[in-house]
Parts: sequence; structure tokens; C-alpha cells
Amino acid sequence: AWRTALQMITLVLVIVVAWLAFKPSGGPEAGLPWDKANHAAAFAVLTGVSALGWPRLGFGRLAVIMLTAGVVIELIQGLPVVGRDADGWDVAADMAGVSLGWLGAWILRAVASCARFRVKT
Repeated sequence: AWRTALQMITLVLVIVVAWLAFKPSGGPEAGLPWDKANHAAAFAVLTGVSALGWPRLGFGRLAVIMLTAGVVIELIQGLPVVGRDADGWDVAADMAGVSLGWLGAWILRAVASCARFRVKT
């Protein structure tokens, strides 16, 4: 039940991240004051929820999926019709977020595992 809910949340997050990535840029952006922090935060949440929803993917496969997504986003943003700018540093920020998201998911799984197998006295 939890895994299915997390998988559905992941799909919603993918839509939200895509909308944020491709919406026209105009004026001050909402979110964190530094653009790279927005990238890291978005990919941290997306990776953390994905890692919990699909635990068998493993870090390597999930990192490749997220790297591919980050690169594709930047390539699309670089198209003149999108009205955004491509930036390789955004992909670096995305990957920092992937690492943070994976670490967060790993910690949550470890805490849940300890709580599940705690010996009651």
C-alpha cells in the first residue's frame, strides 16, 4: 500500500518538476533564492520518493535515470522555442540532489527497519 502510494506521488512529482522546468521564465522565480538550490531540492525530493517507491532500482539505476532526466531537461531548455537557458551546472545541482535524496531514503529505510525489529522489554 505504501509503495503504491509512493509510486503515485513520484508520478505527480515528475509532472510538477517538468512543469517547473519548462514553464516560461519571467521575472523573479519562486522557490529558494539560488537557482541551483531549487534544482538540488527538486531532484532530492524526486529521488527520495522514487527510491522508497521502487526500492529494487538501486542507487546506480536510479542515478542514471535522474541524470538522463536532468540532461534531457537542459537540452529542451536550450531550444529557442522554450525561452529558457540550458546550464550544465544545473545538471550538477540535480546530481547533488540525487545524492541527498538517496541518503534521505536510506536513512528512512534504516530507521523503519530498526523500529520494525526493535525488541520490546
